[in-house]
Amino acid sequence: LGQVGDTSLGSVVAFFDKVEGAMAPPCKKAKIEQPTQMRLRHIMLKHRECKNTVDKVRNKQIRRSRGEAERILRSILEECEGDPRNKIFTQRCKELSECPTSLSAGDLAGDLGWVKFGKGKFGLAFDAAAIMLQVGELSDLVDSDQGIHVIMRSA
Repeated sequence: LGQVGDTSLGSVVAFFDKVEGAMAPPCKKAKIEQPTQMRLRHIMLKHRECKNTVDKVRNKQIRRSRGEAERILRSILEECEGDPRNKIFTQRCKELSECPTSLSAGDLAGDLGWVKFGKGKFGLAFDAAAIMLQVGELSDLVDSDQGIHVIMRSA
């Protein structure tokens, strides 16, 4: 017969924990809940490299470079940092955005409505940036063939 080692209660419990652990089915990964849709607003600036270079809000041809559009939007992001009520975002949207949604009344300027992800309506980069946002948060600059966007999740 073999030698009996440590038979204390602690070693017996440790032995059975080890045996049960080896026989247990693998744990399921926790499911991360991501919304299928969310309410979004945005400010969009076009540039010469866009698919369509006409500002439909002001009915004029866009002549700015991509770099100029990025500089304008970065300055808007800086302005919005200390504005938890998003009043500056709304004001800049009405003043500068080249999307017809900027004409919406009141705090709905730039409202895209309830956006469902995976439909490809705004592009993969837009969806990827938007889905990471918390309510009230602004994205960094997001490029699409329509222009460069700053996205805000409103709900």
